[in-house]
Amino acid sequence: MIIKIKKKLLFLCGFFLLLSISNLSYSQTLTKGVNNVAILSGDKLQGYQDIISNKKPKKITIDGKLYLPDNCENEKLPAVIIQHGSGSPQSNFYADTAKALNSKGIIALVPDSFAKRGISATGKNQGQLSKATRVYDTFSAFRFLRTLNCVDPNRVGVTGYSFGGIVSIDSVESKLASKLGDGFVYKASLPVYPSCQNTFKNTESTKTKVHILAASLDDYTPSSYCVDSVKLKKTKGWDIDITILDSAHHGFNNSFPPTKKPKSWTFGDCGKIYTDDAGYEFSPKNNVSAKDGWKKYIKTMAKSCGRKGVTVGGSPDFAKKTIDFTVNFFTKNL
Repeated sequence: MIIKIKKKLLFLCGFFLLLSISNLSYSQTLTKGVNNVAILSGDKLQGYQDIISNKKPKKITIDGKLYLPDNCENEKLPAVIIQHGSGSPQSNFYADTAKALNSKGIIALVPDSFAKRGISATGKNQGQLSKATRVYDTFSAFRFLRTLNCVDPNRVGVTGYSFGGIVSIDSVESKLASKLGDGFVYKASLPVYPSCQNTFKNTESTKTKVHILAASLDDYTPSSYCVDSVKLKKTKGWDIDITILDSAHHGFNNSFPPTKKPKSWTFGDCGKIYTDDAGYEFSPKNNVSAKDGWKKYIKTMAKSCGRKGVTVGGSPDFAKKTIDFTVNFFTKNL
């Protein structure tokens, strides 16, 4: 009798646990404005091969700032994930962009891929954090949004700057989205001054609306690669366009003027790079593969064709143009 009761209790506990998971919602009280949130993600991914091969990453909880246009109840609203670049997401620009989106009834989430990993910036050493880990963070943020009663999971967009721009593009690749999206895809993506050097050999989009915002004077992530990438991806069925801002440098959304960053690395001279079906990056020009790990790949590329010294900066006018472009794009496409 006691055994039967215990079994019944275990069954009921398991039932209610499954019920709670299937109706998962964020337990913290969320209010209009900015909310500090925790996002369960993964760590230590070496490359996209780890995602494609279904490798389970080490668990980590990262920080995020969630901006709500109203209390999070049952009204289903669109949302945008804002991915930072090689610098911290604590810049006022991220908050200003999120608030501007809120003004149009769009929820905004700014994940922080650095703080909980003890990283302050990666511009001087991109080997600290792989693209695969950053993409995993983005889809983790997407999963977090789906736990909120006020988010429409079919109207979620992503934008990002520089390295975050790469993440915004690659999150639209079907090979990655099919592994991390749980059947959901981004409705719109706005990569801002991303590196477009790397392309999946058999690239296939999730049918997301993509628009790249690039800079004509970018010597960090040259926009010429993005022009070529857009042309190629259009032939592969991508819904993708590009706008290039005249007289703009990398980081044009910053309010400070263009400034030389002598210790930041650029791989703009390395030529086009490809990702194969297994998820490994390969540089034909330098005969370098990422099969030996992300850190070694970056170190070898730096020695082979990388160089230090880039220009970063913008103006209050460019910052406003970027925010206006962002709000208009997502208002139209979500």
